[in-house]
Amino acid sequence: GLLIWPMIAFGWVINLVQQGEASMKRLNKIFAEPYEIEDTKLTDRSIKEIEGKIEFKNVAFRYGEHQPDILKGINLTIPKGSTIAVMGYTGTGKTSLVNLIPRLYDCTAGEVLIDGNNVKSIPLDVLRTKIGIVQQEPFLFSDTVKNNIGYGLKEIDDKRIYTASAIAQFDKDVDQFPEKYDTIVGERGITFSGGQKQRCSLARALVIDPKIIILDDSFSAVDTRTEEEILQNLKRFMHGRTSIIISHRISTVKDADQIIVLSGGKIAEQGTHEELITLGGIYADLHYKQLLEEELKELN
Repeated sequence: GLLIWPMIAFGWVINLVQQGEASMKRLNKIFAEPYEIEDTKLTDRSIKEIEGKIEFKNVAFRYGEHQPDILKGINLTIPKGSTIAVMGYTGTGKTSLVNLIPRLYDCTAGEVLIDGNNVKSIPLDVLRTKIGIVQQEPFLFSDTVKNNIGYGLKEIDDKRIYTASAIAQFDKDVDQFPEKYDTIVGERGITFSGGQKQRCSLARALVIDPKIIILDDSFSAVDTRTEEEILQNLKRFMHGRTSIIISHRISTVKDADQIIVLSGGKIAEQGTHEELITLGGIYADLHYKQLLEEELKELN
């Protein structure tokens, strides 16, 4: 009888070691993978800053050598300090387009320029610290709220974290947490609602004081009223900076300096809200459908 528990425990430990060994093999395989995106011979180490003018010159992109082009013949200039919106139906290449700016991927043809410099010539650490990105699926670490927001900072700066949280309309939520900014976030933000995850991720992008900010459908889980408050805050914060907004909501993009509509990986329409409504194309169709949805909600 005395041997039963030790033998059970011994078997459990052996099983645990075997699982750990298998997991370590998988991790080592990942660690051994070569970097697809890294600094190259073109990298100019003298570039320490970016201003925010972005150009796409005849850009094409595909995810694999034998895959079809996601983007084709993209020519676009985004002036420094302007706000541009990217719209289109699902699968038209909106996220792929903005991912080329911070070199999450490299284009397969053409070139992407920032301030007249090919992005491949700009050091990756400059690109990643001067461009703030809020992606469709925010990733949060199992750490404190403060450390999640301040992830991009070399040293945690409480004042900057509080300011970024206020702009993202996340500060009021944090005040309700048991340990405020020292509250531990569950793995991948499991303890947060969808809207809280998006606003926490937005605060993280803002805290690095970016020259360019990319919002990839970052308000999809946020209610309309909160979204309007965030956009008003962002308008003040982003003065003189370049912002790119991907959204399916017309209300989010209608005040942008220019709106790009993608279709089939190409720019199908380009202009202001009023110009695209007058054009009567894809954007006008999306606008009409959303107006109908709002009317139906009011009736219900």
